[in-house]
Amino acid sequence: MKRTVLVSLLAVVVLGAVAAPGVVSADAKPALTATLTDHTVSPGQETVLSVSVSNAPDVSAIGYSPQQLQAMTTARNVKVSMQAGKAPIDVKTGTQILPKPLQEGTTMPATFRIAVDRNATPGTYTVPLHVTYIYASNAGGARTDDTVDETLHVTVHVKDEPRFDVVGTATNTSVADTGTTTLTLRNVGSQAAHDARVTVSPQGAQFVVGGGHPVTSYVGEWPAGAERNVTVGSSATPNAHAVNYTLGARVVYTNGNGNTRASDNLTASVRPRPQQSFALSHVTGNLRAGTDGTVNATVTNEGPVAVSDAVVRIATQSADVTPKRAEYAVGSLASGATTNVSFPVEVTDSAKAGPRQFDLTVQYTNGEGKTRKSDALPADVQVAAKRDRFAVKPVDAALTAGGGGTVTFRVTNNGDTPVTNVNAKVYADSPISASDDQAFVNSLAPHQTKNVTFRLAASGSALAKSYPVSMDFQYDSGTETKLSNYYQVPLSVEKPSGNGGLPVKLIGGVVLLIVVAGLGYAYYRRQ
Repeated sequence: MKRTVLVSLLAVVVLGAVAAPGVVSADAKPALTATLTDHTVSPGQETVLSVSVSNAPDVSAIGYSPQQLQAMTTARNVKVSMQAGKAPIDVKTGTQILPKPLQEGTTMPATFRIAVDRNATPGTYTVPLHVTYIYASNAGGARTDDTVDETLHVTVHVKDEPRFDVVGTATNTSVADTGTTTLTLRNVGSQAAHDARVTVSPQGAQFVVGGGHPVTSYVGEWPAGAERNVTVGSSATPNAHAVNYTLGARVVYTNGNGNTRASDNLTASVRPRPQQSFALSHVTGNLRAGTDGTVNATVTNEGPVAVSDAVVRIATQSADVTPKRAEYAVGSLASGATTNVSFPVEVTDSAKAGPRQFDLTVQYTNGEGKTRKSDALPADVQVAAKRDRFAVKPVDAALTAGGGGTVTFRVTNNGDTPVTNVNAKVYADSPISASDDQAFVNSLAPHQTKNVTFRLAASGSALAKSYPVSMDFQYDSGTETKLSNYYQVPLSVEKPSGNGGLPVKLIGGVVLLIVVAGLGYAYYRRQ
């Protein structure tokens, strides 16, 4: 009987506690969890991880109204920060604040940019999330704001797959020229790639590949740790420089599961060679108005590479100066090597003394077998004033009236270049005559002098004075035969000597007697 009464009283107390408002048997608060939308990353990848933060509190607490439970289970001012922990990542994003309170049963995202180590070992890693928030607590029957500071965890999986890196570049392309560029790529991942293709793309306008368009090369099977070379055509504009330029590369491949994948965008740095250049030095010339001369120079290949089939050409805008041969074949010329070139030049009679500019260019074949031409290399050469090619002076040039003999003249090469096969011819007018009017000189160096001899005669009527005789020269200058101007030189005629001879009047009388006697004899025979 007593036991029954006691049990009944306890039941009433329990039921009263359930029904009586303001009597609490349990507390309620937020319960946050975190998950990753996509937890798979690749070594060397920089990506964004989207963390879903959810609030799933225990709402089985009794004795609270729905409004009280909502206030107690809502997390306010939620702050989330990601830490690397032992994962091979670098977190680039700082603390994230959720944009509004996180109520019971809701989820909000927090995003974090991370960079995965390039040499990360494939596997699954735990990443800590530090979370703080405020909620309304009714502990002890009085409402207060409590702060929660806790750590949640998510997992990140580093994939076991092919990965690629550019480990070297090389180019034979010079500024203002074309060539090829080779990229060396390595599969730095732990898995082989199949059916691989590499696309190389230009990243600027001064150094480009494929004429400014992406170029794709097939590589095929690509084991882990193996390197592959990809060569593409390239060019550098004239306003480019010998500095590093950027190229992009990307690998598309099939993985071990037969799925097509693409690598991250890879960056390659390539430096073109300096522009092929040449230099002039030791420019000389012996140009003179009215004569032929030469322009000489030393051409140096300043590199950066050897050239073949080189031809040096000369040109000028001067109307009174004309190269007689406009090109000089050089052939192969190593980088840093020099060669001497020479061009015959004709200068007109009307040319004025002074400098003339010549432009020399080098045409050559580059390493790609393409013909190229250098920039113009200017050279200034002086033209000297006109003067006679030869100087002629008498040496032994005297005759006796009514007599003849040899006369000698001194001939000097007045030019700046040698002459050969010099044929001298003398011209005389009455009372002077020539019985041997030609002489020959094998060669005359510049400013060299030689004698020429002729046989001349003066008639008896010649007066004792100097008479002019003319002379010209046919000669070889280089590859041409030329005829000089006329040169007048004096020839001296002297009176015959009176010693040992008959007087002129006596000779005349004798001649007259002979004539008369002859006429008398002829008359006598007729009779």
